Amino acid sequence: MSEYTYTGIDKTGRKVAGSINAPTEGELRVLLRQQGIRPTKVGLASRVEARSNSVGGLFKNQGPSVPLEILLIFTRQLYVLVSSGIPLIQAIETLADQANHPALKLILTNIKNKVTSGSYFWEALAAYPRAFTKLYVSLVRAGESSGSLDEMLKRLTTYMDDANRLRRLLKSAMIYPIAVVSVGIAVIGAMMIFVIPKFEELLKSTGQELPAVTQWVLNASRFLVDNILPITSITAGTIFVIYRYFQSPEGRAFRDRMLFSFPIFGPLMQKGAVARFARTMQTLLASGVSLLDAIDICRTTIDNAVVESAVAKIRGEVEAGNRLGVVINQLDVFPKMAVQMISVGEASGSLDQMLEKVADFYEAEVEAVVAGLSKLIEPFILVFLGGAVGGLLIAMYLPIFKIAGSASGGDGP
Repeated sequence: MSEYTYTGIDKTGRKVAGSINAPTEGELRVLLRQQGIRPTKVGLASRVEARSNSVGGLFKNQGPSVPLEILLIFTRQLYVLVSSGIPLIQAIETLADQANHPALKLILTNIKNKVTSGSYFWEALAAYPRAFTKLYVSLVRAGESSGSLDEMLKRLTTYMDDANRLRRLLKSAMIYPIAVVSVGIAVIGAMMIFVIPKFEELLKSTGQELPAVTQWVLNASRFLVDNILPITSITAGTIFVIYRYFQSPEGRAFRDRMLFSFPIFGPLMQKGAVARFARTMQTLLASGVSLLDAIDICRTTIDNAVVESAVAKIRGEVEAGNRLGVVINQLDVFPKMAVQMISVGEASGSLDQMLEKVADFYEAEVEAVVAGLSKLIEPFILVFLGGAVGGLLIAMYLPIFKIAGSASGGDGP
């Protein structure tokens, strides 16, 4: 007999937890179901913590996380195996053996053991919420219940592929101007530290009075050279503090609201968030998930605080009996076109199909904006960098031009 810990849901829908002795995990699950408890998580009381600590701290609180790209590859491979008629346990074992990502390998090994012991696949996945989202678990659960797991895995693969592509587009739109400006600032800083002091030695040797702009550049260069360590430390510390603040719930909400207000990036972020909301809702509704549950899952899946707040309001209004189209029309987050399309889909009973069209349209919009963003930003960046570097060079060469002019004037009659 071994001691097991469990969490589950009883007949009244209440969440329960406890520990119990049983010969095997499978017999424990049978015993719990006989008591009217549907187990959602079961594990050996003595081994769960030991296993979590044995992999270098991978398991913390809710298990390790797995990158979206790795999870997408796993889901696509699992779909191919299951749709080819290979038993689920054998498919999971095969993918666990060939997994290169250590966290995914350990998760799949544990999942295989749980499924072998009698757990549902979706129950085993739900034990790792940092790796498998509520949407992932809900679709797998719907597939297991309806006997169409291969079809749900195919839908998951399509959804994750679209989500990954949209995420890369939005990330590239944000990273490109930041990277170019950072390189420009680094070039200007290098000139101020290494190039300008050489000019200072040359200009001082002439004994000429320097123009005001040249003197200002020399003073700035001297200040930067003399205080390079404090400036570097303060800059690095500021960046670190800002980064950590943006990782907090309050900072994340502030960041998302700020991005939504930007002239160029605001509409881009809005379209990306609407596309992700529509794609997630369409995938869930087409898989048989109820509207309220789909809204709840959307709120946890969309990585944007502004849209999350709007979806939370939608959940309450729809639960109170209001129509989805009417509710989102009252929010500023959704464009009018998306509101009209969702309202038409809801009225005609084809909401999932209309949501798919909304997602396709706004994903195409994001792709078009990102493609044209570089062409739009490049002139401003070139003007900024060219003006800054050119201004420094002109400031340094002004005294040289003045000396050359004086010399040519002195050679006259």
